[in-house]
Amino acid sequence: MKKQPQVTERTKAMLCKAFWSMYRTRPIEKITVREITEKAGYNRGTFYLYYRDVRDMFSQIEDSLLDMIDELVADMLVDDDRIDIESNMGVILKAAKSHSRYMSVLLGDKGDPTFVTRMKAIIWPLVDRYLGITQSPDMSDDERELLKEFYLSGLMAAVTSWLKMADRMPIDRFITFILNTVFPAVNDQRQRNRI
Repeated sequence: MKKQPQVTERTKAMLCKAFWSMYRTRPIEKITVREITEKAGYNRGTFYLYYRDVRDMFSQIEDSLLDMIDELVADMLVDDDRIDIESNMGVILKAAKSHSRYMSVLLGDKGDPTFVTRMKAIIWPLVDRYLGITQSPDMSDDERELLKEFYLSGLMAAVTSWLKMADRMPIDRFITFILNTVFPAVNDQRQRNRI
């Protein structure tokens, strides 16, 4: 007999919650299936219905978050050639905030560096469409790559810090701050390059 989808999702959510409560303070290598299942109130067999091992569970959590962000960005890129960076950032930040228990750890010092790299690759087309870095004829490929990394790393660090203070700084205020303090410099530089 097949389980109902709600039961499956609830079970997986409880297992993930148990895992995450440990991963916030301990490296993944120090977390066992036994600990996860005991904390979640299930047996080991239940765990193995959904995951091969702890790393597989972690990978599935990361993949689901990145898939969600990827879908959001893909939808934004399809709309048109002009980017409404303010509302696009808002959508991504709302998604990050709704999953902040995961995102703040994954983007932070104890997180998985490959998660950050994959996240940067997903949001780059959106950021580049706004900044126009790949279209800049006055830069070498190396300079474009440096600028790309500068903006993506800065945005990731800013979002990570904001997630820790999101209760004190609403999304719209964060977006306004970033646009008024970071991106005007980009616009000024673009104007100077045209002269």
